[in-house]
Amino acid sequence: MANSRWPLKQAMAIREGWISMAIYANYRRLRVWIAACVGVLGASFGAAWFAAAETPLPAPTPVPLTLDAAIRLALQQNPEIAALRQQHGIAAAGVVIARAYPFNPVWDNRVRSAFPASAGVTTRTPFDSTVLLELEIRGQGKFRKAAANAALSRADWEIAAQELSLAIRVVRAFDAVVYRYQKNQLAITTIELNRKTTEEAKGLLNVGKLRPADLIILRSEIDDARAQLGQARTALATAWNELRSSLGVVGVEPFDLQGELAAPPLSTDPAPVLAEAAHKGRPDRRARETAVAEADARLRLEVANRFGNLTAGPTYEFDNGSVNNVGAQFAMPLPVLNTHCGEIMQRNAEKARAALDLRRTDVQIDQQVEAALARLKQARAWADTYVREVLPNLEASLKDLRKLFEQGDPSVDVLRILDVQRKLLKARDGLLDAQLEVRQAVADLAAAMGDPAVAVGPCTDSGSSNPTPPKAP
Repeated sequence: MANSRWPLKQAMAIREGWISMAIYANYRRLRVWIAACVGVLGASFGAAWFAAAETPLPAPTPVPLTLDAAIRLALQQNPEIAALRQQHGIAAAGVVIARAYPFNPVWDNRVRSAFPASAGVTTRTPFDSTVLLELEIRGQGKFRKAAANAALSRADWEIAAQELSLAIRVVRAFDAVVYRYQKNQLAITTIELNRKTTEEAKGLLNVGKLRPADLIILRSEIDDARAQLGQARTALATAWNELRSSLGVVGVEPFDLQGELAAPPLSTDPAPVLAEAAHKGRPDRRARETAVAEADARLRLEVANRFGNLTAGPTYEFDNGSVNNVGAQFAMPLPVLNTHCGEIMQRNAEKARAALDLRRTDVQIDQQVEAALARLKQARAWADTYVREVLPNLEASLKDLRKLFEQGDPSVDVLRILDVQRKLLKARDGLLDAQLEVRQAVADLAAAMGDPAVAVGPCTDSGSSNPTPPKAP
C-alpha cells in the first residue's frame, strides 16, 4: 500500500515544483516589465525636465509709459515723497493739540491734626480743599489755533512743492532717456551707413575708380563709429538708472517710453503775465505765505503770554472749630522780573525772516520765468537753424556730390562724399542736442510756473502716431 502511494506523492511534488517555478518565472517577468515601464517614464520625465530647463523664459513685455504716466507713477511709488507726506499727519496732530485746552484743573487737599481740646478744638482733623484752573484771558487759544492751522497749511504746500520738484525731475529724466536713445540710434545708423559705403567702395576699387587708401579710411570710420556706440550705450544706461530712481521702482522692469523731444504747445503770453500766474500757482510761494501767517500768530501768542495767566478756583475749608468756610482763590504772576522781551524779539525776527523769504521767492519766480523764456527762445532758434537751414543744405550738398560722382566728375571722390556725409550726421547729432536744450528750457518754464502740465503738454494715447520707444536695457 505504501509502495502504491509513493508514485502519486512523487507526482504531486513534481507538479507543485513546476507550479512554483512557473509562478516564479511569471514574477520575474512582471518585475522586469515594471522596471522597464518605470525607466521609460523616468527617461521621459527627465527629458521633459531638461528640455524645460534649457528653454529660455520669454522676455517680459515692455510696459508702455508716457510722460504723464511716468509722473503719476513717481508720485505713487517714490519713497521720498511717501516719507515727506507724513508731515501732514504731524501737522494735523499739532492742530488737535492746539484745539485742546493746554491746562488741566488741579485739586489741592490739605488735612491737618488739631490739638489740644482745651484750646477749643472740636474737630481734631480739619481740612481744606481747593480746585484751581489756569485761565487764558488774553485770547491765547485763538492765536495758538491760528498758528497750528497755518503750520498745517504750510506743510501741505511744502509737500506739493516737493511733488512739483519730483515731477520736474521725472520730466528731465524722461527726456534724457529719449535723448540718449536717439543718440544711440544715430550711432547705429552711422555704423550701418559707413558699412554700406564701404561695401560700395569695394566695388569701385575693383573697377579702378577708388584708391586702396580710401578704402582703409572708410574702414577706420566704422571703427570710430563703434567707439562712439559704446559711449552712447553707457550714457543710455545711466539715463535709465536716473529715471528709475525718480520713479521709485526697483529692478529692471522694462518700460517702452512713448515720447519725443518735440516741445509741446506753449503759451505766448509775455513774461510779466506768466510771472503773475506763477505767483498764484507756485506751491513754494504759498508755503512762504502761510509761513508768514504762522509767524504772525506765534508772535501774537507770545505777546499774549508775556503777563502770564490767571489761576482761579473755588475753595472749601472745614476748620478745627467745626466751621465751614467757602470761598474762591486767585493767583496772578507779577511781570516784574521777566516780561518775555527776548521771546517777543525772537518771534518778531522769525516773522521778519518769513516775510523776507516770501519776498525772495517772489524775486526768484520773476527771475526764473524770465530765464526760462530766454533759454527757450535761444534753444528754439538753435533747433530751427538745424531744421530750416543746416540739415536741408547738407542733404542737398550730399545729393549733388553723389550725382557728380556718378557722372564721373574727376573733382569728386569718395573722401569728399564721406566728409559731407560725416557733417550731415554731426548736424543730426547737433539737432538732438538742440531739441534736448528746448526740452530742458520747457522743464525750466514748468518749474518756474509751478505746473508740470507745461512740460507734459496735451496728454496723448500710448499708441501715438509718432512715438519714440526706447526700451529699458
